Amino acid sequence: MTEKLKTFNAEDFFYMPVDPSKGEMIIEDLVPNGLTVLAGAPKSCKSWMVLDMALAVSAGRSFLGKVTKECDVVYLALEDTDKRLHDRLTALEETNSRLHLATQCKSLDDGFLSQINDFIDEYPNAYLIIVDTLQKIRGKDVVSSNSNQYGREYAELSKLKEFADRKGIAILVVHHLRKLQDKTDPLNDILGSTAMSGVADSILILKKERTRANGELLSVGRDSAQWKMKMIFENYRWHVVEIETEEEIAKKEIPEILFWIRDMILEEGHWEGTATQLLDDIREANMNPNTLSAKISNYYYDVFYPAGIRMETKRNARERLMIFTLMNDEDETELNDSAEIPEGHADVSNDSSSGSEVEDFDKLTPEENHTLAQAAMNRLRGIVSRDVLPS
Repeated sequence: MTEKLKTFNAEDFFYMPVDPSKGEMIIEDLVPNGLTVLAGAPKSCKSWMVLDMALAVSAGRSFLGKVTKECDVVYLALEDTDKRLHDRLTALEETNSRLHLATQCKSLDDGFLSQINDFIDEYPNAYLIIVDTLQKIRGKDVVSSNSNQYGREYAELSKLKEFADRKGIAILVVHHLRKLQDKTDPLNDILGSTAMSGVADSILILKKERTRANGELLSVGRDSAQWKMKMIFENYRWHVVEIETEEEIAKKEIPEILFWIRDMILEEGHWEGTATQLLDDIREANMNPNTLSAKISNYYYDVFYPAGIRMETKRNARERLMIFTLMNDEDETELNDSAEIPEGHADVSNDSSSGSEVEDFDKLTPEENHTLAQAAMNRLRGIVSRDVLPS
């Protein structure tokens, strides 16, 4: 007989208190209860970082400036010999009895979780398990087979996450980055399939040039904002130099070319033409027109709107035009009122002097529809951030 699907009533759930420990942080903004993946290149001092982390949590001191929950910690240094681990521990000149060390354990398909479960039974205040590295506990099938990588990794990581969720603990696994880096999405740098980022509750990406002491730690979590730490490795420990918030990271990703365009429009007061003509005017030969149009749409409220620049789009018989003008107070009010309408439709259609009709959605190409829809969403985001969120 098939087991009945278990559901719960939304209204009852709405009024039901939820145990706050389920979403508790072991390390503020870094390691929540559940599964965390710390990925870094070889020789990026990952093991030094997690040993210092283990010492900090077991002593209840801060780690990288973040508050920790004091508890028993298990650090599985599976790539180290006893001597190498001893050398590291003495180099840090710190120890305490709540940090439990091991250099060997079972694999996931041969009793690893049973070993951890037995340890938690013996030490019920153990809330952080660090596995250095994930590869050392992977099952034989995962290591030897190349088929269906996503499915195998998803099932493997899900075992760790489900166990951590059930026990109310945090499991952090150390992993590696690809040799070839993806400049568009740092999560794609993690070695393996997208199951790594799909299952984990928190992703930490550590980057360091092998010959330099400088590095950075990127944090991406389900329940916390993205941020980046700039750090330096000194005296066997990582030290924070600067922290960038999600908003600051996003602003740094804005192409410089958009600021050139903004400055040109502020100087001229008005500009009208195609994306190709705009690229010609600023003498930019390394970007194609469609990319420029998408960048302007994505970052309009970050670059142009704060400068008081209004943008409209329209199509004549041959091509699509972009129109940039400086806004007055009435323009800004009108722009806010028409926020639900994609860029270039409500505004341009009211301009009887334009001599061109705005194209209907059903006549647009899929690419144009996507760009206009994205512009509308950006407009809505901008209005929410200005009018709804507290200052």
